[in-house]
Amino acid sequence: MRVKAQQAEALKLVFKEIDRQDMDEVTFEDVQDAISSGDLSNFMEAMGVSTDDVWMLCVLLDVDKNGVIDLDEFVNGCMQLHGPAKSLQMAKMGYENKLTRQALTYLIKEFQALVPKLLLVDEENEEDEDEEEPLKETF
Repeated sequence: MRVKAQQAEALKLVFKEIDRQDMDEVTFEDVQDAISSGDLSNFMEAMGVSTDDVWMLCVLLDVDKNGVIDLDEFVNGCMQLHGPAKSLQMAKMGYENKLTRQALTYLIKEFQALVPKLLLVDEENEEDEDEEEPLKETF
């Protein structure tokens, strides 16, 4: 338990270094800059958190999806991703899976809404075909 507390404190210090404007939140760009400079990248890699996909890392850390990462999101997210680099990949796949499920749910609802309309159009076409008089051949 003590190791986790130490890691959490270290993450808080890292967050404060990224939060140069002292706003208690950082943007994805702030995280990208910190990783590009090498300091954050080295620390995260030492913790076993992959920084190969910075955008996905930020998306996963931004729990409330407001486009910025606050201290709690940063610390809790990094602690959850702590471990082998595979953790980020698993979280990324889970996120992508969630987006796919949401898209499929949307498409199913749209399709279900279209089916009655398509059936109506089909019925109208059948009625129109029945009402048409056959063409008379004139010679």
